[in-house]
Amino acid sequence: MNKPIFEFLVGNLLGDASIKRTVTGKAYITFEQSLKKSEYLNYLHELVKSNGIPLNKEYPTVYSRQDDRFGVTNKSLYFRTEALEELKPLADMFLDESGKKIVPKNISEVLTERGLAHWIMDDGQRVKRGGVTLCTDSFNSEEVSTLRNALNTNFNLVTTIHNKKSSSGSMYERIYVNKDSLELIKPTLSSHLHDSMLYKINLDRDFKQDTEGFISDSDIITDIDIFDI
Repeated sequence: MNKPIFEFLVGNLLGDASIKRTVTGKAYITFEQSLKKSEYLNYLHELVKSNGIPLNKEYPTVYSRQDDRFGVTNKSLYFRTEALEELKPLADMFLDESGKKIVPKNISEVLTERGLAHWIMDDGQRVKRGGVTLCTDSFNSEEVSTLRNALNTNFNLVTTIHNKKSSSGSMYERIYVNKDSLELIKPTLSSHLHDSMLYKINLDRDFKQDTEGFISDSDIITDIDIFDI
């Protein structure tokens, strides 16, 4: 696996992508996004395919989930790779013995600007006042701390923890990347961001293309949503 492929897969695995082991000692990665982000999902599909990673189907598949809480059906697009021996090292990094996704302890050694861009495209939320929030909801406090250290060590990014309260009342941690420090690496990040994801780091809409159709209320964090500790 060449370096650019490895780098963007690391970023996506910190985000929405999932990785699983097989009983034959191989591993496969699944990519999934909501239908409103189909352009981005199709971009990932082409990126994986063009880099020679075999896929189990030629085209992404529409998947529907029934949300009984609100009586609606949510639709998403997904695709996955074939089970491959070359993906096993990533599975060993990102999965514990039970198969749960974790933050690799050596993440600072493998997280690059390309990987950070893919992480932001997957799990970043636009902050109107500047900066960006990384939705690390599925990681524990120790893992979030490890990620913050990597962001500071690798990119000199200044971060804080923002607590987010779920509808059930539980609290989880998200990483807010300081506006001023993010501005310094925006030029490099933008070269790795798909056009439809530029809004996440508050780049001008005329920078590449208008991305109005890809912004929803759930993708934007206002000052009211943020609780610093």
